Amino acid sequence: MQDVEVPAGVDYAGDRSARPVGLLGTREFPLIAVVAAFLVAVLLGAGIGFATADRGSGSGGGNGTADAPAPQLSPVQRAAPWETQRVPGTANQLQVTAEPDPVALRLALQWTVSDEIKKAGGPATITADMVTVKGGMLYFGAVEGTSAATDEYWAIGRIEVKGMATPPADPHVWRRLGSAPWAIVAHGVGACEKIPTALLSVWKGQPAPCAA
Repeated sequence: MQDVEVPAGVDYAGDRSARPVGLLGTREFPLIAVVAAFLVAVLLGAGIGFATADRGSGSGGGNGTADAPAPQLSPVQRAAPWETQRVPGTANQLQVTAEPDPVALRLALQWTVSDEIKKAGGPATITADMVTVKGGMLYFGAVEGTSAATDEYWAIGRIEVKGMATPPADPHVWRRLGSAPWAIVAHGVGACEKIPTALLSVWKGQPAPCAA
């Protein structure tokens, strides 16, 4: 083996402070730099993720989140008049004006329409405020369930959409199960065939929105 000359006064096996500056620069400083760069990248990534996170839609008539429907779809409703003497399957004609907030009920129905328009590829600027459930064209009723959670609320009506020459076809049929959100069951030709027979009996046939 070839001998390597060690300069006088330098002890490589001794204290760290005795190592040549070149060894410190090439062996220790790069490791520190790598760790620092990694920490900076992690912090930047977290900051960018927070800044670009979806905050959800506002209250102007957009969608709820993927996991939570918009609260406007679930307006407060009055206690069922049949609660103390319910007979499952019995139909009841209800009055929109008897609800705690008739405007909120209409807004819920309008909201479902604006949501459907956007999901179908319509203008993203459509809001619930641009949808109108035509006056005199909203029928409201319910079919008693075995409990409040299974009561079925139904609404049938016709709509207009501001700024849309061809809005979704009428009539519209909506349904709400208990206190769940309102949802469109069907609209257009044949939609009224979804109305429970018990309600049609109370209304003595299909209501006006179906025939208009």
